Amino acid sequence: MNHKILIVPVLALIVLSCKGPQKAVSYSELYSEKPLTIYVAPIDDKAERRVVKYPGDTKYNNEIDLAAKYMFQTAQKPISNQGYYVIGPAASMQIASEETRTQEKMMIGDLKQYKNTYGIDAILFPTIHKWAQNKDEWIVYAEYVLVSTVSNAEMMHIWVKGTKLVPVNFKGEPLTMKFDSEFAADMELSNASAQRCFLVEQMNDYVLRNLPTSSDRRQFEGDRYFKAHPSYLSYFFSEDGTIEIEKISMEQYEQECFVND
Repeated sequence: MNHKILIVPVLALIVLSCKGPQKAVSYSELYSEKPLTIYVAPIDDKAERRVVKYPGDTKYNNEIDLAAKYMFQTAQKPISNQGYYVIGPAASMQIASEETRTQEKMMIGDLKQYKNTYGIDAILFPTIHKWAQNKDEWIVYAEYVLVSTVSNAEMMHIWVKGTKLVPVNFKGEPLTMKFDSEFAADMELSNASAQRCFLVEQMNDYVLRNLPTSSDRRQFEGDRYFKAHPSYLSYFFSEDGTIEIEKISMEQYEQECFVND
């Protein structure tokens, strides 16, 4: 598969009460430690697969498998664009193969060996918790945690409800949309797989390009006065290319993600 990342133009961005405090507050640990090298851990994919009884079950499972892989592959670019050195996907998988702990244990454990062995300053732990569908909306619930390998402190923790409007035909199959057709052709994906991959890539970009600019860049000091993302947010991509961002509550996220079927 050709893994070239396609930059898709966005027509409009509507922000609805989505900004948190200044970056200096939200990313205080990052501004204190000034990490330069970031390692993206493999996606912790907790999304439930369907019991395979029909061809559609296998197709769905393959779609969300591919979306998780694509989320991992596209997480490096927005971090790199902020001026950090990011360990590439192939090297990241090699590093991951040497780790025996689960992601949960790593996030609360001692990560100093990554600093000592690989020169890594921080580790990003991305998690997919759940895929859901509400009429013509496809929804993914994800979590991003950035942890220091120097102090083991959290530098970022964001929970995201990502939604994409996906109209379907009378058979329940997704219709091809203008923002996805070129993407699907370029990546040699089915239409449904392209919809999911497109969503996680755009969600990655929105969340991770909010990281403070690397201390290697002259914008580092000035960037601290811009607004950070809230800890819980909703990312919505509509049929016409409009993106809507809204702050949501912890209770809403947890109810939808962990309680509702």
